[in-house]
Amino acid sequence: MSYSICLATTGAGLWTSHDAGQTWILSHCDNPKYPYELCARSVAVASTRPDVVWTSIDSEHAEDVVARSDDHGETYSYTAVAAPGRQVWELAVDPHNPSSIFAGTRPGGVFRSVDDGKSWQQLPVGIAETCSIGFTRVTNIHFTDIPGEIWVSVEIDGLFHSTDGGDTWKRLQLAGGESLVGPGEVWKEERHIDIHDVSVGSSIDGIRTIYVATPIGFFASEDTGATWRCSRYPVQGDYDSSVFYTRSLAVNGADPSVVVAGVGFRPPDHGARGGIVRSEDGGLNWKPVSPILRSVVWKIGSHPLDPNIAVAVTLFGQVLTTRDGGQSWIQVEREFGEIRGVCITAR
Repeated sequence: MSYSICLATTGAGLWTSHDAGQTWILSHCDNPKYPYELCARSVAVASTRPDVVWTSIDSEHAEDVVARSDDHGETYSYTAVAAPGRQVWELAVDPHNPSSIFAGTRPGGVFRSVDDGKSWQQLPVGIAETCSIGFTRVTNIHFTDIPGEIWVSVEIDGLFHSTDGGDTWKRLQLAGGESLVGPGEVWKEERHIDIHDVSVGSSIDGIRTIYVATPIGFFASEDTGATWRCSRYPVQGDYDSSVFYTRSLAVNGADPSVVVAGVGFRPPDHGARGGIVRSEDGGLNWKPVSPILRSVVWKIGSHPLDPNIAVAVTLFGQVLTTRDGGQSWIQVEREFGEIRGVCITAR
């Protein structure tokens, strides 16, 4: 099955590849003049409209503009400022209503457009504006197969859950992370609300499970956040016990007990080593499935129609693809600068 890869970079523009990363096209936008200097933080697509790609682009006015592509990411046109005075760190399209676009921001907030990005409304999520690292920021907006259900992860303020399309929200936090702290590590009270990614899969027994990525490892809940289990990753080959900083997750659409996680060193060393690990039992056991990479794996994009195809990107420019459900990964030859977003469009 053919597909396109769309990338959002910080300071090096937007890029698309229609041949699994063999060749790349610098995407153009109606503004500004120099597309290769664009700062973009997120790209998103809906399976029902694979030619329509959304991105957030840094403007010169201390706020991000949302732009739309109708040609699989080759060209973009500005639509509107989703959140005046804020950066847009995450974009997501409601798979049950592709005209409904969600933007997650820094400082933390969630904004919704129901008219294809023309106008936006802030939702009453209740995310704190500041945290120990400065402003909070939304790290993922995840829709499930249940219409109206949304999960939002925030760095650093917890998990937020809606079952009515974003009209009302419940805040959750993790538990049990102290058990992961090893010799020489210090438990920080904010760890249970420092959330990098969220997805929904299942346990090996078929129980619906919430998967969460954090700076100290992987968490899962089989009771919608009432209780949690957590784990780190195996020490095999060149992987070592300090590669547990988890930034990204992807669940296999055909078997939701299969999950891959993008990992690396914790900051400030997250630009030194990274990799991808895979579990076939809902995160109970893990196996390294990629070579050692130069930085943490920041995002993983899944094909909207083929569960075997995914693309992973590292923070500092490497791109990897898989066609076997994440069992093996191939690094593409082209490398970029700082990558913040990736998505796959079906063709």
